[in-house]
Amino acid sequence: MRLPFARTERARSWYPRAAAAILGALALVLSACGGNVTTPNTSTGGTGPVAIGSAGLLLPGKLQWGEDSTGGMPYITPKDSLNGGGPYYGFEVDIASSIARLMNVQQQPTQITWSNWPQGLQARQFDMFMNGLEITSDNTKSATFSIPYYVYTQSIVVLSTNTSINGFADLAGKKVETGTGYEAENVMDDYNSKNPNNKIKVVPTDYPTPFTDLLAGRVDAMFLDTPIAEWYGGNDPSKKFKIVGGALDPGYYGIGFSPSNPNTPTLKKEVDQAIAQLWTDGTLQKIYQQGGAYNAGPDNQPVFEPYGMWGDAEACIGNFLPEHPTHTAGCPPLPQ
Repeated sequence: MRLPFARTERARSWYPRAAAAILGALALVLSACGGNVTTPNTSTGGTGPVAIGSAGLLLPGKLQWGEDSTGGMPYITPKDSLNGGGPYYGFEVDIASSIARLMNVQQQPTQITWSNWPQGLQARQFDMFMNGLEITSDNTKSATFSIPYYVYTQSIVVLSTNTSINGFADLAGKKVETGTGYEAENVMDDYNSKNPNNKIKVVPTDYPTPFTDLLAGRVDAMFLDTPIAEWYGGNDPSKKFKIVGGALDPGYYGIGFSPSNPNTPTLKKEVDQAIAQLWTDGTLQKIYQQGGAYNAGPDNQPVFEPYGMWGDAEACIGNFLPEHPTHTAGCPPLPQ
């Protein structure tokens, strides 16, 4: 992720000075955290302090988190012939494992269709939902959120042969696919409401990856979260896709809890403490920067693909630490 961010009509302003401020704050915070008592993080090679409570869990000893593994990488996906080990892999599996380790419990992914996450929380099918869930004014109507664990943006993906789409304005009149309920869908709907005579033809789907509709010519572009765009587009070993238009509409991923679950206040506090520890001791950076998985190369040979998700903007997470927030300048605000 690079600063400054490009903007759509509804994007928040980020200024060039934000990069220097964020980098400075990050260096200061990370250098100050060397004295923590730590335990190994075997999934990523990082470390993390101990002693986070688990009293808020629905089932003692088990952290159940909702997700939709059909959405694919780099979030969570079932193991395949290129990636063995546990039953799932992806950066959110690494995060859940790290949180569970701090709580001294086991983590368990729980499958649900992504757009049904509010119903899953309401029915208490799991303790929390973590699957690229954006902290937005719409989503806060259905969930109580943890502090952020990632600063995301939106990106446009087109075929590498495409020369007609170079930025967000070029999406007008085009068929553009995104995930059902993704914030990218809201961004395009907002654009369409302001441009009724030159609308984007939004194509929502519960299965936006691995860009098969784009490859088949059924849509002209994908507009979705940058981690997805980079994994299946910009970093794809086949080089069939490219990302255009820059990083758009920054915001935050958070973990969602049910507002009606009496355990939520306790569990939210515990998870917030865990995220804060993973950020301050460098584990989150190691997951985003050094973690990854194997993808199929042009000749179907295994090629290690890093998540490649750590950027200057991740310093903004420090603004939300329960204790000693960093007050980093230039960060997008949370919705009121």
